[in-house]
Amino acid sequence: MAFRCKNMQGCPMYNLITTSLRIMQLQPYLTDYCTNQDRCPECARYRVLETGIKPPADLLPDGTRLTT
Repeated sequence: MAFRCKNMQGCPMYNLITTSLRIMQLQPYLTDYCTNQDRCPECARYRVLETGIKPPADLLPDGTRLTT
C-alpha cells in the first residue's frame, strides 16, 4: 500500500484539496506532501499537529495560507 500521512483522515485541508473546485490548483499538495513519505514531515499542518495544536483551516502544507 502506498504511503499516506497519518493525519489525512479528518484533515480539513486534505478534504478541501480533494473535493474543491480549485482541485487543479491544490492537487499538487497531495502528491508533494500527503502521499510523499519523505516530504510528509515537512508539511506545515503536520508539524503543527505534532505539537498538539489544531492547525488553522486555511494553512496549506507549504506554510502559506489559502486565499479566497
